[in-house]
Amino acid sequence: MLLKFKEEKMKKVFKFNRVFWTGLAFFFALMILLPEKAILQAGRSGTDHSLQMNAYYRMGNPKMESVLYQLVEVYNIYGLVEAQKFAEQRGIDMQGDCVRIVAESRSRVSRVKTGGVVLMRDLWWLQLFEQADDFQMSPSYLVSMQINAYGGHVETTYNNLVQSVMPLYALQDLAYYSSVKYLRLPKKPVPFVVSEGVEVTGADLWQSVTPYRSTESVKVCILDLGFNGYPALLGTELPSSVTVRSFRSDGDLFVSDHGTACAEIVYDMAPDAELLLVNFGTDVEHRSAVNWIIDQNVDIISCSVGWFNIGAGNGTGPICEDVKDAHDNGIIWISAAGNNAETHWETRFQDPDFDDWCNFEDPGDPEYEYFAFNVVAGNLYSVYLNWNDWGTWNGSNYSGSQGNDYDLYLYDSGFFVLAQSNNDQTSGAPPTEAVSFTATSTGVQYIRVFKWLTTRNCDLELFLYNIASLDPQYQEPSGSLSIPADSSYAVSVGATYWSDDSYEPYSSQGPTQDGRTKPDYSAPVGVLSSTYGLAGFFGTSAATPHVAGAFALLKGKTPFTLDDVNEILEARAEDLGSAGKDNIFGYGRLSLAQGSESGAPIRQILTLGQKTTVSQGKGQTSPAKNPVKKKDPVKKKPIIK
Repeated sequence: MLLKFKEEKMKKVFKFNRVFWTGLAFFFALMILLPEKAILQAGRSGTDHSLQMNAYYRMGNPKMESVLYQLVEVYNIYGLVEAQKFAEQRGIDMQGDCVRIVAESRSRVSRVKTGGVVLMRDLWWLQLFEQADDFQMSPSYLVSMQINAYGGHVETTYNNLVQSVMPLYALQDLAYYSSVKYLRLPKKPVPFVVSEGVEVTGADLWQSVTPYRSTESVKVCILDLGFNGYPALLGTELPSSVTVRSFRSDGDLFVSDHGTACAEIVYDMAPDAELLLVNFGTDVEHRSAVNWIIDQNVDIISCSVGWFNIGAGNGTGPICEDVKDAHDNGIIWISAAGNNAETHWETRFQDPDFDDWCNFEDPGDPEYEYFAFNVVAGNLYSVYLNWNDWGTWNGSNYSGSQGNDYDLYLYDSGFFVLAQSNNDQTSGAPPTEAVSFTATSTGVQYIRVFKWLTTRNCDLELFLYNIASLDPQYQEPSGSLSIPADSSYAVSVGATYWSDDSYEPYSSQGPTQDGRTKPDYSAPVGVLSSTYGLAGFFGTSAATPHVAGAFALLKGKTPFTLDDVNEILEARAEDLGSAGKDNIFGYGRLSLAQGSESGAPIRQILTLGQKTTVSQGKGQTSPAKNPVKKKDPVKKKPIIK
C-alpha cells in the first residue's frame, strides 16, 4: 500500500516536472524565435510613465489619435501629474486635467421628428430638442453639445471640426458616440526661420514712383503665429497704424515675434501698403482666420508658416482648400516653400528580410532599419510620416483610401523606445503618423517604421522638424515642399542668400507629388531686421514677405491686376540654376529692376497710353518681357537700420 502511494506521488511529481520544463523550454524557444526587434519595451526612456510597446500587438482606440490615447492611459494608470509630464514632453497643450483636442464630427446625424420633438439617437445617448419646422443641424452641433455635457469647453468650430478643451477622463466616452468620427490633437503650423532685400530685388527703384491707385491702398495681410513687439515699431519699422486680429483660443497676439519680422519686410518693400496682422495657432483657427481675411477685401496674404501631414502634397487638403478659397475671392497667397530640403526623406517601403520593418538605405543590411538623426537637449522636435494612400479629395474630405497601415517608432541612443505613433488606418485614420519629443540629452536618436497591415508597398515620406542635423545619406531635397506651398493657387517662395544669390541648402524643393514645378520664385534671406537684429532673418520665412511686398508695390504703382503683376515678376526674375523655371529657384530670384534703364524703372511703360505691352489673352496688358539679361548685381554690405 505504501509502495503504491509513493508510486502515485512520483507520477504526479514527474508530470509536474514535465509540464514545467516543457513550458520553460517553450518560453525560451519563443524568445529565440521571436524577432528581437519586435518587442519594443520602453523600460529606459527616461520617464516614469512609459507604456509597454509591442509592434505585433497594439492597444488603442481606432477613433482616437494614438498619442492622445497614450496620454489618457498615462492619466488612468499613473495620475494627473505624470500625464502633465507626458504632455509637456510631447508638446501637447494641457490646462489642468484638460487637453486641447479637435473632434471631427460625421457629416450627418440620424434624427426622427415626432410631434415637434426631434429624437437624436446617438448610441446610448438620447437627447430631446424642441423642433421648429425649419430646424437645421450643423455637422458639429451635436458634438459640441456632447463636449459641453462632459464639462468641456468649445473654443471654435469650422464645418465638421470642433476645437475644444476636454477633461482627460471623458475622452474615451466622447469617442464612443457615433456622431464623433475621430478625436485628434490640433494640427499646428511651423515657422520657417533659420533688410537688404529691398535693394537686391530692385524694389527701391519703384518706391519713388507716383502711385497709380491714389484713392485706395493695397491691403496685405501677414498671416502668422504672433506679432510680439509690433507696437514699439509703429511709425518706424511698421506703418503708424495697422489692423490686428487674433484667432487663437486665448487671443494672444504676442505669442511669437516671427510675424513681426515678416511684417517689417513687407513694409520695407511696399511702404504705402495697408497692413493687417492676423495670428492663429491651429488648423481650425486657421480656417476661421482665412474667412475673416476674405471679408476684409484683402489683396495679398503673406504666410511664412507651413504644415506637415495635413494633405497629400499634390495641392489638396484642408489648408490648400483655404488657399483656393482666398484665390477664388481675388487674393494672391504668397507661401513659404519650407526649410525641409536637408530634413526630408522619401522612398518606397522595402523589406527584403520580411520582418515588416522598413529598410531605409541598403536593402540587404538590417542595420538600415534604423534611421539616425541628431538632437539637442531641451529641444522639442517632431517627426512626421505620411504615405501615398490619401484617396481622393472632394473639397472637404479625402475618401477612397485603401487602409494601408504603417506605424512610427522613436528610439534613444541605447535603442530603447521613447515614443510611438500607431494610428489605425484600417479604421479610417489618415495615412499619417507623428511623434513629438523633448530631447533629454544631446546626441543621436533613431526612427523605425513598421508595416502593420498593407495591400501594397506604399511610398513613404518623412519630415523632421527642429532637429540638429540629418546624415546626408538620408537627405532627399527633391519633393520637400511644405503645405500649402504645393498648392497650384499659391505663389511659393524659396530662399537665396541676399549678397550673392547663392542657394540656401535648407530651402525646400519641388516637384509636388503630382509632378508640378515649385517653388515659383526665390527671394533674399539673411537680411537684417529690428526683430532679429544682427543675427539676420534667415529661412524661407524671410524670403516670402519680399515677394508679397513686391506684389503690393507693383499693384499700387501700376494699373495692372495681380495676375498681370505675377507675369511681370515671372519675366523679370533673375534666372538662376537650370534655364527657365526649375524646382530649386522657380522662375529665379525676385527682381523688380530687370528691364530698367540707368537704374530707374521704365516710366514710359507706366504711362497710360504709352505702354509697351504683350497680349495677356484676357483683355489685359502688361510690360513686355525684356530679353536682355541683367548684369551681375553689385554685392552690397548689410545696412543696419
